[in-house]
Amino acid sequence: VSSEAAYDCFRFYIDTAQQIGGTCDGPSPGTLQTGASGEIPWGSVSVPITGGPHTLTWSYEKDFSDVPPIGQDAAWIDAVVLPLPVVASTTTVTSSVNPSALGQAVTFTATVTGSAGTPQGTATFKDGGTTICNQVAMTAGSAQCVTSSLAIASHSITADYSGSAAYSASTSPSLTQVVNAAQAPGAPTIGTATPGNAQATITFSAPASDGGSPITSYTATCTPGPFTGSAASSPANVINLLNNTLYTCSVKANNIIGASLASATVTVTPSAGTPPALANVFSRKNHTGPGPFDVNISTSVLAITGPVSVEPRAIGSGHTIYFRFSNAINNPGSVAVVDGNNATVAATPVASGNDVIVTIPSLADNKRITITLTGVIGPTGSVNPQPVSMGFLIGDFNSSRSVNASDISAVKAQSGLTVSQANFKFDVNLSGSITSTDVSAVKARAGLVLP
Repeated sequence: VSSEAAYDCFRFYIDTAQQIGGTCDGPSPGTLQTGASGEIPWGSVSVPITGGPHTLTWSYEKDFSDVPPIGQDAAWIDAVVLPLPVVASTTTVTSSVNPSALGQAVTFTATVTGSAGTPQGTATFKDGGTTICNQVAMTAGSAQCVTSSLAIASHSITADYSGSAAYSASTSPSLTQVVNAAQAPGAPTIGTATPGNAQATITFSAPASDGGSPITSYTATCTPGPFTGSAASSPANVINLLNNTLYTCSVKANNIIGASLASATVTVTPSAGTPPALANVFSRKNHTGPGPFDVNISTSVLAITGPVSVEPRAIGSGHTIYFRFSNAINNPGSVAVVDGNNATVAATPVASGNDVIVTIPSLADNKRITITLTGVIGPTGSVNPQPVSMGFLIGDFNSSRSVNASDISAVKAQSGLTVSQANFKFDVNLSGSITSTDVSAVKARAGLVLP
């Protein structure tokens, strides 16, 4: 604005309300009104405006007395930016586990969608009329609320989206979250018993139900005795057995409530002359902070083109595949690894206790391999175990040999949580926590199928 100060006046109206600060003389001399006059440099002015139709008016009103004109006797406007129309949003809320047990951590995820890009703003989670997580910032269109304080009952969970400059506020339909009292797990499914020198290696499968509380350990028991051995997952070793004695063995699962019923039984006769036998194969990776976690690899799939087990985590410093035997290993023998095109993959074997650890330092994602051990030597003889085939595909959490919508939903439901025995697979970058980086890595592989 360049005009006679306090007399010639530049005004801006939204409908009939003046918006610009400063003062000018009004219709009656000496009556000051909102406006801009005098010498005012270029500047940016922002004013609020509500949704709906409005009339915007810019006016330059001149006092008749400034002869000759003072200043340039003009006002300029430029770069008028109007707000985008607000788009309707849709909010939904999901639960990581439903029903859940008393004291069990549950993650509620609010997802907001609409046609104006990724929603910003916050989400407030409520149990009926009680707020359980207040104004959680949206990340990539979703927000999460973790709680372990829900009482035994059915709870009506909703998420209120705050809205943003681009989206209107919205509330999700209610989700009925059922919280039950925790109980002991179901019984595991028994597998095989492999004899060793004064010991037995018992394999098993996790029960269908953890009783509403995570399983903390498994206990294998062999009678007469009884003799027991504990493990975080299959297999469990039972030691101090008498050689040439028939034992009957079973397995129980344990959580914070107690022990399950015993599984079905399997018999085994330890022997000092028994050569080492392959009991279990698993892929182990170290997650920063929580430590190592294992993905079991099926030993029943011999063909590389078959329904192989899949390691869904990134290679990190290298893949380490553990071959666990019934006896201590003195010499790991040799290893040969080939991919699906029969190309050789570099690998080295090392003996450690009952394990032969095969390290693969470099391997592209989305590959199948077959690992063949030869001449594994224990204190009572040597063995050439059957080859083991497996796959590597980041994000294939259910070994479907593809990355699909269920894998993406699964990792999103765990985002924000610290790694534990229950969810370690979703920490694909081995950082020790499940974050948006893991979600992005899985999304980037959506549609991939293990060749």
